[in-house]
Amino acid sequence: MQARQAVEKVHAWISDHRDEAPRILEDIYARQTEKDITYKDRPIPTFLRPCFVSAGQRDMIRESSQVLIECAERFIQVYREDESARAAIGLPPDEVEYALMDTGLDRQIVVARPDGFLKGDDLKFLEFNSDSPAGVAWTDLHEEVFLELPHIRELAAEVALGGSDCRRIMLDAFLRAYKEFGLPDKPVAAVVDWRDVSTLREFYINQSDFEKNGVEALVADPRDFELRGDKLYAQGKAVNLIYRRVIIGEVIEKKDEPGIRDFLEAFRRKLCCFVNPFCSKIPGSKSFMGVLSDERFDSIFTARQNEVRRNFVPVTRVLKPGKVTWRQRVVDVYDLAREEQDNLVIKPTFGYGGRGVNLGRERTPGEWDDLLQEAANHPGEWTMQEYVEIPEEPFPVLEPGLAFEPRKVNLNPYLFGGTYAGCFVRLSKSSIINVTAGGGMVPVFVLES
Repeated sequence: MQARQAVEKVHAWISDHRDEAPRILEDIYARQTEKDITYKDRPIPTFLRPCFVSAGQRDMIRESSQVLIECAERFIQVYREDESARAAIGLPPDEVEYALMDTGLDRQIVVARPDGFLKGDDLKFLEFNSDSPAGVAWTDLHEEVFLELPHIRELAAEVALGGSDCRRIMLDAFLRAYKEFGLPDKPVAAVVDWRDVSTLREFYINQSDFEKNGVEALVADPRDFELRGDKLYAQGKAVNLIYRRVIIGEVIEKKDEPGIRDFLEAFRRKLCCFVNPFCSKIPGSKSFMGVLSDERFDSIFTARQNEVRRNFVPVTRVLKPGKVTWRQRVVDVYDLAREEQDNLVIKPTFGYGGRGVNLGRERTPGEWDDLLQEAANHPGEWTMQEYVEIPEEPFPVLEPGLAFEPRKVNLNPYLFGGTYAGCFVRLSKSSIINVTAGGGMVPVFVLES
């Protein structure tokens, strides 16, 4: 069965049961709440159907994303050895210091989520989230919710629906990293972020998953930590495995505050296994997509990695004074940005959550010039990327009657320890597709037969 056929079948069922649709959607939200699939303590906006991909599309997503994470690992190695590579990323000096520290790990990126657009057999990755990817725990659980829906059960009776295995593969990757790190004690994990973040409930799912698998765990704020000799404590417990969800720039900005100072010192002295370590900010920057799309870096990657870079990454360049190569042209970067406004997106180099993303085709020439002036005033802080057509699919909505409306679709695959584990998608009317920016989320099922 093709994805289009699966969508048509599900939409037909929903149309035939339109009177039941409000109750089904309410049931989805109730089950999300039960399973802590919440953002800002509310269920994450969703729809009456999931997305579908073919087995071939799944294989393409898996293989390309796994190659790209190997590119990330390779570039981190080069970054540590070559100052010109550091200049290509442009991390602030205090973050460079932590990025260069020895982590005690062979594989630096244990948790990653490269975000992209999939349209048929065309897949482009726009960002590589490895600083603090959110949504890991929700992915499997959301699939469980949807598999209980009557129209999805009916479809599953006809075709095998493959899903994600994020939490198991993630836990395996954490325990491999901890074993590799080489501490003699049993792991005691801390899921670490500010106590007032919008994704807080997800951390308690992570804690529960650790504990179900025999790993003592807690949820902590970076300010909760205290070094006592060679042990790092939080909430009265000595911890040695850190699942770092706190954003790197935010925690380093507060590095002299009590608790945070000890948290960072534990990383510096390798007293705890940090996942992901601070060098994960290197591929987590938008400037890393510039590295992936620039042929000047071909020599550091393998032939297969170069093939994937060319085929799956849109052209990306950091906005700082100088000339760049763009589609076999050598041109001043700001002149290019003005000439190609309709074909470009400009975003903060170290931004996240969809903040500050600007599509040239959605800005007036005056607004675009103002943005470029801002970029010129702060070289390296903004990055431009080739515009990629955003795929759209119809989804059932209740406003209040049933209708099928187009939504823009953003694909979000997860990798743990370099292994693909599944994906979800985010949906929005807007070109900025992010839960933080008001988007919705649905699971992805693979049509295995």
